[in-house]
Order: sequence, then structure tokens, then C-alpha cells
Amino acid sequence: MGIIESIKKGFSVARHSLDLLVVLSLFSFVWNLINLYIAPNLETPAPPVQFSAGIVIASILFILASIFMQAGSLGYIRDHVKSGSAALSGFTASGAKYYAPLFILGLIIAAIVVAFVLVAALVTAFLNNVIGVILAVVIAGVGIYAALLLFLAPYGVVARDHKAMVALKESIQLVRANILKILGIGAILILIGFAIGLVTGIVFGLLSAAQGLVFKAIFALVSSVLNGFLGIVVTGSFMSFYLAVSNNNTSGAD
Repeated sequence: MGIIESIKKGFSVARHSLDLLVVLSLFSFVWNLINLYIAPNLETPAPPVQFSAGIVIASILFILASIFMQAGSLGYIRDHVKSGSAALSGFTASGAKYYAPLFILGLIIAAIVVAFVLVAALVTAFLNNVIGVILAVVIAGVGIYAALLLFLAPYGVVARDHKAMVALKESIQLVRANILKILGIGAILILIGFAIGLVTGIVFGLLSAAQGLVFKAIFALVSSVLNGFLGIVVTGSFMSFYLAVSNNNTSGAD
């Protein structure tokens, strides 16, 4: 599957996934409203300990809930790409079924990324010179490449029911074989997202005179909807691409 074809499929999925868009937008909007409440309190010199603890707990709950949303979205979009339609019942079923595998996969990927960060920091600390900086940059570059190689692993878990290690190995193989296409899809989607964000920013910048909580809430709602739509486009694009290249890979292996 080509770059443009994948992106077109992503937009097609997003246009026909209004129910998923509503769910993702509401989830994001609730978190944005929480942030609107939190932000003014963070501007105080010393927020109460209870408030700081509440922020930590809320952040952890948001991360845990986000895993369910990711699992559900991947399952919903997988069904849509494969059959042309999907239902929210599939979203909830996928969220429950793939929560643990994606959680484990996330821990593995996070551990790998943290390992590269720590090695780069140690190199910089022990070799506090130009050579140390160069080595740290090289290690960081290798870490970014390693993270990129693991990019398709969540798709393998949900679309193929792979275990975490199997999904990681398959992702490395598929990304290596299709890295230019993956970077191309990512670059175009980033540019599209930047363009939409720029236009939205300009519009709300012109309306910035309308201060107050209502204006901020409206901006949060619009941002949530746009982010939800773009999130579906991105996931739909890469799910389509993954299913195509993994099918080809399986056929080639056979």
C-alpha cells in the first residue's frame, strides 16, 4: 500500500466514524476541563500538598484510561478497515481485551527508551567534553531509531492478536522493510495536523479578546474534536498500512 493510499484510507475511516469521534472528543474534553481547573492553582507559589497529590493521581488515572481508549480505538478502526464498518460495542470489547497486552507492550517500550536516555546521560556525565556530547547525540539518535522500529507493535497486538514480544519482533521487521513509506505517511500527517492547528490558532487568536472560562472551554472543545479526528486519521492510515504490509509479509513467508 502506498503513502497517499494509506492517508486517504485514514480520512475515509475518520469521516465514517462519528461515534468513535464523539467518544474520543469527550474523553479529551473532560481532561482539558480538568486542566483548566488545575492551571490557575499551579500559578501559586506553593500549591497545597493535597492538591499536588491530586494532580499526580489524576495524571496516573488519565494514563491508565488512555490505554483503554487506545486499545478500543485500534480495535474499532481495525474492524472498520477490514469490513468497512464498526460499532462501539467493538470499541469496548477491544478496550477490555487488549488493555493488558498494550499495557505490557508500553512498559517494554518505555523501558527501552529510558535505557537509551540513561546511557546518554551517563556518557555526558562521565565524558564532560565534546566527545561525550557527540556520543550522547549518537546514542539518542540510535534510541529514536529503536523507538521507530517498534512503532507498529501496537497494531500487531490488536490486528493480529500477537503477544508483546511477537509484535515487537514483527514491528522491527516491517518498519525496516518499509521505513521510507512510514516516514512519508508520518511527515504528511504531521504537516496536515500543523496546518489545521495553525488555522485554528489564528482563528482563536483573533477571538482572544473574549476572555473567560466559557471561551477557554469552547477552545478546549474545538481542540478535543480536532485532535480526536486527527487521531482517527493517523490510526486509520497506519492500520491500513500495517494490514497491507503484514499481509504481504505473511504471503511472502508462505
